[in-house]
Amino acid sequence: MAGGESMWKLMGGLLALPVLLVLSVLMIFWGSGDYVRTVQLNWELELPASEGCLYSSDNGTSPLGDGERYHVLAYDGDSGLEETLTEEATPVSSAEVPVTEILDLLAVPADQRPDFSDCRGFTAAHPTDERNRLYLLVNSAGTRLYVVECFF
Repeated sequence: MAGGESMWKLMGGLLALPVLLVLSVLMIFWGSGDYVRTVQLNWELELPASEGCLYSSDNGTSPLGDGERYHVLAYDGDSGLEETLTEEATPVSSAEVPVTEILDLLAVPADQRPDFSDCRGFTAAHPTDERNRLYLLVNSAGTRLYVVECFF
């Protein structure tokens, strides 16, 4: 009787391990609701944590992960966002045309789009596919980060 009981405990423990592992992974990704984590995973950029996402749009899910994505993230003015972008990304003189094309595809309303005259633009190369595009626009106050992505 004691041998059978310990066998059930052992099997229960072994079954609990994968469940705990899956729950831990889910908590890491769901618990980190900050889109900055996704940017870090996709583009290998270390950006400061945002105060939250103010607007989000994409063209739907794709089994291959391709498509366009747009996020507006809020930041505290003294977060060091622009300094970090200067270190982590590549400045771009004008991103207005490609960004506008993507925002038009996503039908982003005018009040959710960046004011290009008040933003400084950056880009970064994708670590595995050079066709993918990332545009990061930060407003002059350093309180908004506009993240525009296009995956092929």
